[in-house]
Amino acid sequence: MAHAAEQTVRSPVSASQSGNCLAIAHYVNAALALQPPLTITGPLPRLDIHLPATHLYRLGQLLPQLERALQGLQGTKYWDVYVYIDRGSRDAPQLVHHALLERSPEQATRQPSPLARLLPATTAKAVEKRHGSVPSTSAPAAGLQPQHLQRKQLARRRQLRVGALALGGASFVVGTAIAFTNEPLRSRFAVAQLRRPSADASAVIVTSPDQLEPAIVAQEPTPLAPALAPSSLPESPPPDLLPATATALWRPITSNNGLGAAANVLTVPPSAQVAVSLKAVGDIIPGTNFPNYRLPADPNYLFNSVKMFMGEVDILFGNFESTLTDSPYVAKDVSRGMTFAFRTPPAFAPVLQAAGFDILSVANNHSFDFGDAGFADTIAHIEQAGMHAVGRQGEIVMLEANGYAIAFIGFSYWDDHNNMNDLTAAAELVRVAQAQADMVVVSVHGGAEGTDALRVRNQTEYFFSENRGNLVQFSRTMVEAGADLILGHGPHVPRAIELYQDKLIAYSLGNFLGYRTLSTVGPLGQSLILQVELNGTGDFLGGRIIPVALDDNGVPYIDNFFESVTLIRQLTANDFPETSLTIDQMGYLWKADAQ
Repeated sequence: MAHAAEQTVRSPVSASQSGNCLAIAHYVNAALALQPPLTITGPLPRLDIHLPATHLYRLGQLLPQLERALQGLQGTKYWDVYVYIDRGSRDAPQLVHHALLERSPEQATRQPSPLARLLPATTAKAVEKRHGSVPSTSAPAAGLQPQHLQRKQLARRRQLRVGALALGGASFVVGTAIAFTNEPLRSRFAVAQLRRPSADASAVIVTSPDQLEPAIVAQEPTPLAPALAPSSLPESPPPDLLPATATALWRPITSNNGLGAAANVLTVPPSAQVAVSLKAVGDIIPGTNFPNYRLPADPNYLFNSVKMFMGEVDILFGNFESTLTDSPYVAKDVSRGMTFAFRTPPAFAPVLQAAGFDILSVANNHSFDFGDAGFADTIAHIEQAGMHAVGRQGEIVMLEANGYAIAFIGFSYWDDHNNMNDLTAAAELVRVAQAQADMVVVSVHGGAEGTDALRVRNQTEYFFSENRGNLVQFSRTMVEAGADLILGHGPHVPRAIELYQDKLIAYSLGNFLGYRTLSTVGPLGQSLILQVELNGTGDFLGGRIIPVALDDNGVPYIDNFFESVTLIRQLTANDFPETSLTIDQMGYLWKADAQ
């Protein structure tokens, strides 16, 4: 878990871990034939890779080679890789690259893997048994419907089959950490960065920064790819040119070299304290066919760039800010300025399920765009696809994870849902949920909108004269009533995160997907996947902000420049300077007293 990772970073590496890292370094150096070689330290599965400064000019070539070599090591679900340049004994190592590497589906079926060939047969089988099978689930909590559990288990198996353990491309450079004064070196170093994608500006009609909906694209998007390294750099050597030492490593060798021990610790078991892990994202609009046609030719592409980072937790949550209906009866006058109605075909529900969502909030200001019929259709199609919908008035939705019952409640500033402005009724509903469940998660759609609404203030917020609630007062009141996690959305921009009475409050998760419907100008295009770990009583243990950005079509991708992490860190420091939450530059979250 992320919190445990932060603690282990501050702890000395044990002798056994050091030996395992040496074995891995030996394997990687042989595969890459580096001279002088790299060194690897760190508490597995974190790897701190140190490259001599002489390799700096080859960095753009070495990084993909390093990742391919590490991908060849089976026995772990992921590597958390940090690459440093060692510039001499007098200078501290400079962080130049970070990547989350996960096994790809192709590798997961490849038999045997390079590491499996390095291990005794019994150890390789144990690794495959440990990591190749779907984890068993504990007994369902009392009162849960078996049909819902069956749908959840089916959805989880499909998720594991389709997208689990894909190679992660979260490669980025922390530019401020590099203190190069030599301009040629800085230019060469830049090849390691993955450039932020951009669409053809002529194909986009962008509204003003304060106008959130719509940012309409006049034509279908083309896939966006990172910029390539300069052609002057040498290409990676083909496998047949690797030295004999590298070829020898692909044959079985004895187990007394430490590789067997390394394989046993490649996947660090989660701390016994963690009871439930969740991921949450903000506003989702997969496209609309009203009032005009703005739907992708292939809807499955919408989550392709981020899907690999949406799994590996017990529950995935999102705010679905459209309707899933074929109803022709719109309930809004869209001819008025700043009035929008979204209608997504019901066939898109399986796309959301395939992306990994377990529960979607429909308590927002677009859930009734097509009246009561559209609202009922949306919930029905979400549930038919094997997911849960939360947002009906007075409703508590129960999910099960690891033997714990988790209650979800959806709030908005509308009376059609649970109204956040009625604090007495809201607190009573939370108390009822707390009596029935082990943990209570509150979803709330409120607050002003736009780039002027980044800051969180303990006061009532208005947007076009509409009372959109006091999010600070509401969130803290819900925590005091028994809520364990508050997931905010609605402002369309990321906001600060607060730790209040050991409970995490995310005041806004921003836009996550707005295919040709949402503006992506400035902070409107900065987003995140929020990961949270809770103990058995719902207290916050740790988490992470996985940085996401939206392209000009409103489609999410992993942000290699961590802009949303920087933004949320600044907002949290400004809006909640006394909070006991710490957010580091990599996006990890933990309690300040747990450093």
